Amino acid sequence: MRHQAALYALGLLTQHEAHCFELHLEECPVCRAELSKLLLASTQIGLAVKEIEPPQGLRERLAALIDSSPRNQPIPDLYEKQEVSPAPPPAEPAKTPKPEKKTGPAKNPFFISASAPNPPDTPPRSRKAAFFIHYMIYVIIIALGAYAFYSWQNVEQEKSELKSLIAAVEDNQADLTRQLDSQRENAERLERFQDMFHNPSVRVARLRGQPSSPDNAGAVLWESLTGDITVIGTFDPAPVGMVYRLWLSAPSERIAVGRLTSDRNGRILTVVKLNQDGFAASSSITAIVTLESENDLSTRTEPATPWIASGKIE
Repeated sequence: MRHQAALYALGLLTQHEAHCFELHLEECPVCRAELSKLLLASTQIGLAVKEIEPPQGLRERLAALIDSSPRNQPIPDLYEKQEVSPAPPPAEPAKTPKPEKKTGPAKNPFFISASAPNPPDTPPRSRKAAFFIHYMIYVIIIALGAYAFYSWQNVEQEKSELKSLIAAVEDNQADLTRQLDSQRENAERLERFQDMFHNPSVRVARLRGQPSSPDNAGAVLWESLTGDITVIGTFDPAPVGMVYRLWLSAPSERIAVGRLTSDRNGRILTVVKLNQDGFAASSSITAIVTLESENDLSTRTEPATPWIASGKIE
């Protein structure tokens, strides 16, 4: 029924069709909304046409045409203009036995109205008016199509923005999940550190920055029973190609315990394994942190100087 809304707004429906459409409007909110838009457009149709200055002499020609129109003349009386033909004389039966062609009765004067032109008081429908109505219907349909296309573009743009927003939210959620996992790992490590501090078998060394790097600091926790060494600290970020390395130094020897992993801010939290049991009995052990080239990790037997940080294991 939506296609009848434009015809109803322009008054092109019959009385029966208009009544049926009005009954349908009572139950259909979609058609009511459509009709309200079309009625608003139809009221502005006359304002969309530009005013045109009539040509000179138009009023005089119209007045002359009205004066010469047959509407001002009285309708001729057909009965007065037609004369009834006189009846033919009776045929003489003695003259010719053969019947002659009978003369038909006088034609009814009303038959001439069949070929008469249309009465002047009912002029034919103007073609210009019909063309204008069809033209306005096409304009309304095009306007509705443009509005629908514009609405569709807005919906597609909103969908794209919502997709981008959802993707950004998902990325933020992933970052929060990673941060939460990192915080959970840090919490577990803190709990582990607390347990280690309360463990009597754990030996601790406080790392102090050397003159070449006085701001560096950290700690070494050595669990003598298992050989696990945990190193925590805040050092300067390692340059490209360089790594931090932990050494244990006793009066008799020095051994490289392992590589310390740091983040881009220089924070270190690394657990390494000590396989030398001889250090457990020694009471004078020093933990040394050095900054060395990655290419020298497998060949160097002495810690590089200057040291980054050091501390005595108690």
